Amino acid sequence: MKHPLKKILPVFFLLTGLTSCIKEDRSDCNPGVWLKYDYSLNTEHANLFGLEVEKVSVYVFDENGLYYDCFTEEGDRLTNDYRMYLPLPVGNYKIVVWGGTLGSYRIGETDSEGTTFQSELKKGITPIDNFMLLAEKDGQPLKEVDDLWHGNTRATSVYQAHESVTVNLMKNTKRLTVIVKDRTINTDRSSEMPYRVRCEGNNARYMADNRFGKSPQTVTYLPHRTSLESGTMTAELNLLRLVKGDPMRLIVENSEGKTIFDKDLVEELMRSGRFANQEELDREDELEVVITRDNGITITVTVNGWEIVEIIPDL
Repeated sequence: MKHPLKKILPVFFLLTGLTSCIKEDRSDCNPGVWLKYDYSLNTEHANLFGLEVEKVSVYVFDENGLYYDCFTEEGDRLTNDYRMYLPLPVGNYKIVVWGGTLGSYRIGETDSEGTTFQSELKKGITPIDNFMLLAEKDGQPLKEVDDLWHGNTRATSVYQAHESVTVNLMKNTKRLTVIVKDRTINTDRSSEMPYRVRCEGNNARYMADNRFGKSPQTVTYLPHRTSLESGTMTAELNLLRLVKGDPMRLIVENSEGKTIFDKDLVEELMRSGRFANQEELDREDELEVVITRDNGITITVTVNGWEIVEIIPDL
């Protein structure tokens, strides 16, 4: 039996349309946004996203700045070529990305003055201006701080989205190694460490644009690893983002509690000549401070290989 062509064609086009929608992401059928990620703000000046970032958490806010939803991806799929599809209704959106496992952090909502915090985001209610990532632990010192990246962008959701919006990421964490060289140091583990190292700052809460939040607590960072060799003690700390104009005290005391070094680490880094501006400081995630002492006097202090202090008597 033959069918008129005018009856066959509508059925053909209907089946063709359905076939184009049988895809895992359905991006050709529904409105959405494609995201790509770039972490080139590093000392290599190369995209290290696929090499370093193991998880992305994407927080989406609508054109009125109200929380819409969160999307995550992790694992081997996160290569430099990875594209992430967000199935969003047609419209304009503000997007905040946190990279890393986020195990050391809480994400939630604060008030306009930063005096309260709750680990909950309310869809259609929480404004982007109150969105916060928090590392503070009610006054407890921070030792293990997971690697953390931040990025944000704006995007428009459309039908048959093909072009990708690139999210440029910044690493918010740094590894600080403090080395004290003193010929009186020995490896006798029966005694306490000859020096105690800590950092103190107000940089443990972040808003959607990566600015520090209001009303921060002073956070103490302690070494997560300390080791001794003959004549040398090494302390390793994980810190959050260092920003010019926001002090981060590096304090070193001897075993008797006497302060032998107390300086603003950010100022010393900028004064060293190694970092000309904030961008260069943000690129560097490995910091080293070497304090050389002799006969109870600090002879030299170097920061990332640059000597900044000579002959400091004990305070």
